[in-house]
Amino acid sequence: MFDLILSGGWFIWPLLISSVLMISIILERIWLLQIKLVVPENLLKQVVILIENKKFTIQQQESFAAMSHLGAMLATIFRYSHLPRDILESKAEDKAEEIKFDLERNINNLGIIASIAPLLGLLGTVVGMIKVFANLDSLSQSNTANLLASGISEALVTTAVGLLIAVPALTAFHLFNRRVERLMVTIQTESSKLLDYLTKK
Repeated sequence: MFDLILSGGWFIWPLLISSVLMISIILERIWLLQIKLVVPENLLKQVVILIENKKFTIQQQESFAAMSHLGAMLATIFRYSHLPRDILESKAEDKAEEIKFDLERNINNLGIIASIAPLLGLLGTVVGMIKVFANLDSLSQSNTANLLASGISEALVTTAVGLLIAVPALTAFHLFNRRVERLMVTIQTESSKLLDYLTKK
């Protein structure tokens, strides 16, 4: 199997590198987009209790911010809670953009890999086919069919590998984008609740 893959020529190497990058990005995003690392349960409730007991100190805010993205958002809102509502909302929106950027990190690279991999595979196949047909004149008629079939099958290896990389990369790209959207909705909902609580005090 490995020999068959290597028969795709030097075009196979950037494809293999792309596959390693894809797997690394997918594993990294699966780990970092866990709910407990982004929007832990009952975090808002804990923050409100600390605020009511006047125990939401700078140390506590830094601890919550380091714990999760939602914690960072809630700590930011509390830090600027002395400002008027419109300015406070603006600060929250700025923080939301920062969090979204962090959550989406490397996801676009999956889209790039999904776009480039099949094209690179196709290019490898075209180059391989050109070599096959360029060598037809030097082949004897008895061996032409077998060697032509063998050469074409090897040339098609890069297209197959490119598609095998593109399909999971594109699937992961869309799944991760949907997950980020859902997590951002949760962050914004919890943020609005804290904003309402602080402005009604």
